Amino acid sequence: MKLTKKIFLTLLFPVLMFLAMWAITAANPACYVNGKFIFLGFDLVRFVVLNACQSICVALAIWMQLKNGRFDFSNGAAMILTAIIAGNIGLRSGSPWITLIVAVLCGIVLCAFTAAVYMLGRLPIVIATIGVTLLYESLTYLIFGGGGISNFYQNDTLSIFGHLPGVFLPTLLAMGIFLFYSNYTVTGRKGKILANNQAAGVNIGIWEEANVSQTAMFCGAIVGLAATIYVSQNQVLPQSGLSTAGIMFSYIVPVYMGMFIGLASNDVIGISIAAIGMAIFNYGLNCMNLGGGGWQQIIMGVFVMCFYTFSAQLDNIKKVFRRMTKKEAVA
Repeated sequence: MKLTKKIFLTLLFPVLMFLAMWAITAANPACYVNGKFIFLGFDLVRFVVLNACQSICVALAIWMQLKNGRFDFSNGAAMILTAIIAGNIGLRSGSPWITLIVAVLCGIVLCAFTAAVYMLGRLPIVIATIGVTLLYESLTYLIFGGGGISNFYQNDTLSIFGHLPGVFLPTLLAMGIFLFYSNYTVTGRKGKILANNQAAGVNIGIWEEANVSQTAMFCGAIVGLAATIYVSQNQVLPQSGLSTAGIMFSYIVPVYMGMFIGLASNDVIGISIAAIGMAIFNYGLNCMNLGGGGWQQIIMGVFVMCFYTFSAQLDNIKKVFRRMTKKEAVA
């Protein structure tokens, strides 16, 4: 019964999201083309899977640092810079596997450099990672002629990790790395203590420098896998003015929603389910021609605010429900 309850609670969010968007789009004339209802079909599956896989990888990289009490602003910049480097090298080699390997190695190096700046500079994590973000963004204008990478995703041979079924490989690798780090490394387990109280964790003997460096290595590998999917799906242009932070924040919703959903299972499943639910939500907005611009941001912001409010008040809602149940029983 406990297992059944956990499965039910875990799958409840994407199922409710699918039913809600189905009902909303069915009542919207914009979702019919030549009399055909465009919400249902293979495009729904393809869109949800591709977008969810990208969201899962980025969200896992963000959450890995958050679990250790650190918010790393440079993950977005590291992903974009890695995508440009790996994409150009992959384009010259003609091999998607070389792209994947280079991306993982590059992600590890960049995240390790960020960790070194944080540890050696003795700066607050926010200041250190913002500075590194600006450095990485400036490098996007200097490497490979400052042109980014524009034609990698259009090459069907090279971009296999951005399409079905190849997109599952980097996603499953990212999930496996996160699970291994969280459950089978001393650093991952000690990171929970640092997340709750970093000063107390250091005082009881946790070596923060080792935690930072080892976490950066695992996080960098996931960033590289996320960059592989990103460059296989998008044109990657040079960035500036902390614009990469906006790219990172666009994938942060599954992190916080996954924390709540993951209470019934674990972090990886919670983030994955949240990413699938949000991908369904975005697909419905696209069908209604609301997938871009200000309306999408407004609708997304209102939805996320309502979800956070509900999750924060869940205990109070349960108490009210119990009182109502007791009163009915007495009557």
